[in-house]
Amino acid sequence: MKKILVLFTVICFPILSHGQFSVGISTGSNISTMSINLRDLSTFKINPIFGYNANLIVEYNLNPALSIWTGLSISQKGFNHHMNFRYSPNSDSTADMTSKLTYLELPVYLKFNTNFKRINVFYGIGPYFSYGLQGKITTNISGRNDLTITDKINWDKPRDYLKSDLVKEYGYNDIIRLDIGVTAILGLKYNSFMVTASYKYGLNNIMWEYYQDEKMSNSSLSLSVGYFFIKPTATKQK
Repeated sequence: MKKILVLFTVICFPILSHGQFSVGISTGSNISTMSINLRDLSTFKINPIFGYNANLIVEYNLNPALSIWTGLSISQKGFNHHMNFRYSPNSDSTADMTSKLTYLELPVYLKFNTNFKRINVFYGIGPYFSYGLQGKITTNISGRNDLTITDKINWDKPRDYLKSDLVKEYGYNDIIRLDIGVTAILGLKYNSFMVTASYKYGLNNIMWEYYQDEKMSNSSLSLSVGYFFIKPTATKQK
């Protein structure tokens, strides 16, 4: 494995350092939620949560107006689920379940560039692929009993019925690790600095064990700032 990594670095670094490649980094915040269809949808409300993103960016320029933008990202997504439930006629309780999922993501954009003197306004669209790294759900219950319960995400594993009752009931701790969807990006580049906004929408059902017609899918809006430390070799103007 080490020999493969060294060979990959030796081959790729000269390629990325010359020609039409740009390499950069960016970081920022996410506002994410989930599209959720469950049997008792009327009993709860889904709210967005804030997360983070850290990105390694690689861009290949096809021509001045068109490029391929890709790279690897660490991105935190999730949602907040607020619900009311009743243990008995005179005992109402509320629960807030906050799910935080950390993904390794690979977006691939077909990027369109609008170049002015020093400013490049760009936009792009394409697919993304995400791999779940870690996650947890924190449940705060108020009412008959006040308590806080933390459950870890079981990636691609059968449901553990020893988990908290509410998380078990809704299937939130059994989530498919792979997420695939579509994404769009809009950004502004000035010299080597950039500001971007991107939106990702998951297309597959990430609920590992679910009833018929039930599904969960990710969606997130990301805002990031970054810097390109490797830029394409300049071409001489005639």
